Amino acid sequence: MNTILVTGAAGPLARLVADELAGDAELVGVDVRPLPPGGSFPGPFYQAYYTQRRVEDVFRRHRPQALVHLGRIRGTELESFQHRFTQNVLGTRHLLEHALRHGARRVVVLSTYHVYGAHQHNHVHIREDEPLRASQIFPELADAVELDHAATTFLWRHRKVETVVLRPCNIVGPNLNNMISRLLRSGGRVPTLLGYDPTMQFVHETDAARAIARTVREDGWGVYNVAGEGVVPWSHAIRLAGAEPLPVPHVVAYPLVGMLARWRLVFPKHLMDYFRYPTVIDDTAFRADYGFAPALSTVETLRTVRGRAPAARA
Repeated sequence: MNTILVTGAAGPLARLVADELAGDAELVGVDVRPLPPGGSFPGPFYQAYYTQRRVEDVFRRHRPQALVHLGRIRGTELESFQHRFTQNVLGTRHLLEHALRHGARRVVVLSTYHVYGAHQHNHVHIREDEPLRASQIFPELADAVELDHAATTFLWRHRKVETVVLRPCNIVGPNLNNMISRLLRSGGRVPTLLGYDPTMQFVHETDAARAIARTVREDGWGVYNVAGEGVVPWSHAIRLAGAEPLPVPHVVAYPLVGMLARWRLVFPKHLMDYFRYPTVIDDTAFRADYGFAPALSTVETLRTVRGRAPAARA
């Protein structure tokens, strides 16, 4: 049986992807974090930093035919920028080198739409060939941009390995512990910037897992945006999730968010402009090349963030 190595394996998204791939191959998990209390992975699990020699031992022992790299450390996590850069950039390069050296035939790397940057002059429906401007606006996102660059460089340099780089919009769901999901399922007052209400895109965690699994199973290569069905203003997204918007004046919001983000009470300061200016991506290529369509609409996705069943379609 083939073997698939999944990084970020201690996280809930990786478990959803593993559930999608169960039966297709033997699954091996690696993460810089331990498994959560009571958590499990459907296969051997190794806790190791991606830059450590132990990771190469995992490749040597299991000889995976596919690498699914979901292990990007987000800026919302309580890690220093230097640590994030080391694991996200150097760690990703090491993983890709090991995949090449030990005969992997497919690589899937999960990036993020944040690499495009949030800017007042962004046009609607940003395509995959647009420049990645995030680090020019927010130096704190340099690790995310460089991870993406490392993956796309590998894609073009080593064509014998079919490589797919995915740039999803906001992935949300009842099982995820990312900042956007925690905000939406808070059930209380969620901050918005007074005078700003950008349109945003969301994809449900199960649809994201299906999209990732499809790129593992099917032939192909390239860089793809992944989004849900439609767009919705941020204030309306909050209400659909069962919370209420809390408008905060711009001059107050930035220093306040900078303080609260230290305790992970709100999104980090360098992501503020994504709640100020729209960053709407075009996922036409992914839908066409992989025949993908989300099972849940944006409205249904947001209504399920707190674990509620989606409303029936009209």
